[in-house]
Amino acid sequence: MIMDEQPEILSSGPRQRRSARRHGWIAVFVLVLLLGCLVATTRLALLVAHRDDTIGDLRAALRDARHPAPAAVALPAVSASAMFTLPDVGGGSFSVVVAAVRPDPGSAALTWLFIYGRHAIPGERYGVIEDTCGGQYVAAYDLADGTADREGNLTIVAPNLAVSPQAPDVWILLYRWADGAPLSGIQGPLTGSGAKTFRSTPPC
Repeated sequence: MIMDEQPEILSSGPRQRRSARRHGWIAVFVLVLLLGCLVATTRLALLVAHRDDTIGDLRAALRDARHPAPAAVALPAVSASAMFTLPDVGGGSFSVVVAAVRPDPGSAALTWLFIYGRHAIPGERYGVIEDTCGGQYVAAYDLADGTADREGNLTIVAPNLAVSPQAPDVWILLYRWADGAPLSGIQGPLTGSGAKTFRSTPPC
């Protein structure tokens, strides 16, 4: 009887190993799927955090800009806004929020820029420049700059810019201050449809 049972015990071994391998691949697939969901959730959380930071910064800036005035005087208002994720270029990921702010109902909108960076080089200084496609400027115009903190987080705020948020030929570019290396940017209209993000140089 012992000899009769041995073939059954031996033949079940390969099936168990195949079953274990199959379960292993299923576990790997589930793990990869969960990691993908985690990455997507983290990216969405960062975008929401950027949006919330921008709203808070803009409200604080507008509150600071308000002076005592008669109740009939209109207060600044955001007439349009847009958010962009800049192409990854290595050394950090960056996003830009653009807001068109009207100081009063009859005035032209002024552009506010909020640039946020994550995983940037700690202590590295970054700048933002602006120019126009086919413009006559000798050099692009510097708007603002900022330095990444020890965790690699960066915030740059450029308020009250005399840049039309609807102009299709306006572009802004983030660059590294130390060597002037261009990173990535946006070509307008900054708050309208048709805006384009780009690497290094504007597409115009």
